[in-house]
Amino acid sequence: MEDEKLKSESVQQSVDEVQLCSQCRHEIPRGALLCTKCNSYQDWRRHISVSQLSLALIAAILSITGIVAPELYKLVHEPVSNAFISTSSVDGTTLRVTVLNTGDASAVLTKTWMSSEYLAGATEVRLRNDSDALIPPGSKLVVFDIVPLLSESQSYKDSMEMMGYVFSDKDVPNTEVRFQLVQSNGDFIVQSSKINAEDMFKLLRANANRCSAISEPNFENGCIGPGELE
Repeated sequence: MEDEKLKSESVQQSVDEVQLCSQCRHEIPRGALLCTKCNSYQDWRRHISVSQLSLALIAAILSITGIVAPELYKLVHEPVSNAFISTSSVDGTTLRVTVLNTGDASAVLTKTWMSSEYLAGATEVRLRNDSDALIPPGSKLVVFDIVPLLSESQSYKDSMEMMGYVFSDKDVPNTEVRFQLVQSNGDFIVQSSKINAEDMFKLLRANANRCSAISEPNFENGCIGPGELE
């Protein structure tokens, strides 16, 4: 009697530990999510049946969408630029500027000038390559030449004065380069980059060296100082 009871309990335990697959009715462990015989899901996913044909149609639709969607976007989207000055640095009389354009159209660098309480208003900031005025999407390094209207002797004299600012840790009279960028939709921005005393010293000393190599100083090469005549 006891043996039959144990056998019955064992059978009941085995029944409790298995279940039938909802698709093929094969015995599988209770709580299993996937049938080991027919590979069908046992949870809510068993109600979704995706045939090979359906998969092929879905793949085709996704492929067509990937081709058509960009073209449709171009029809309703008007490209626009978003350009701005990211970084700038002065190395002697050379000014290097990184311009970023996060838009999808080109912008234009239309004007660059010096605003200074120290250098002459006629100081030029010349774009080294005219083609660099066009700013396409992405990042671009633009190089300028700074040409102050100062002779060799005046540049050297002013560089010594600027060295005094550096040693005394005083701020140089406000001097900055300003940039005007025009976006593709006609909007424009003006940004500025300040030149500190140390960079001003290097600029003036480099200009003195530049002018020392010029045999005929004139207003075009910028090596005639205030009050001097050609």
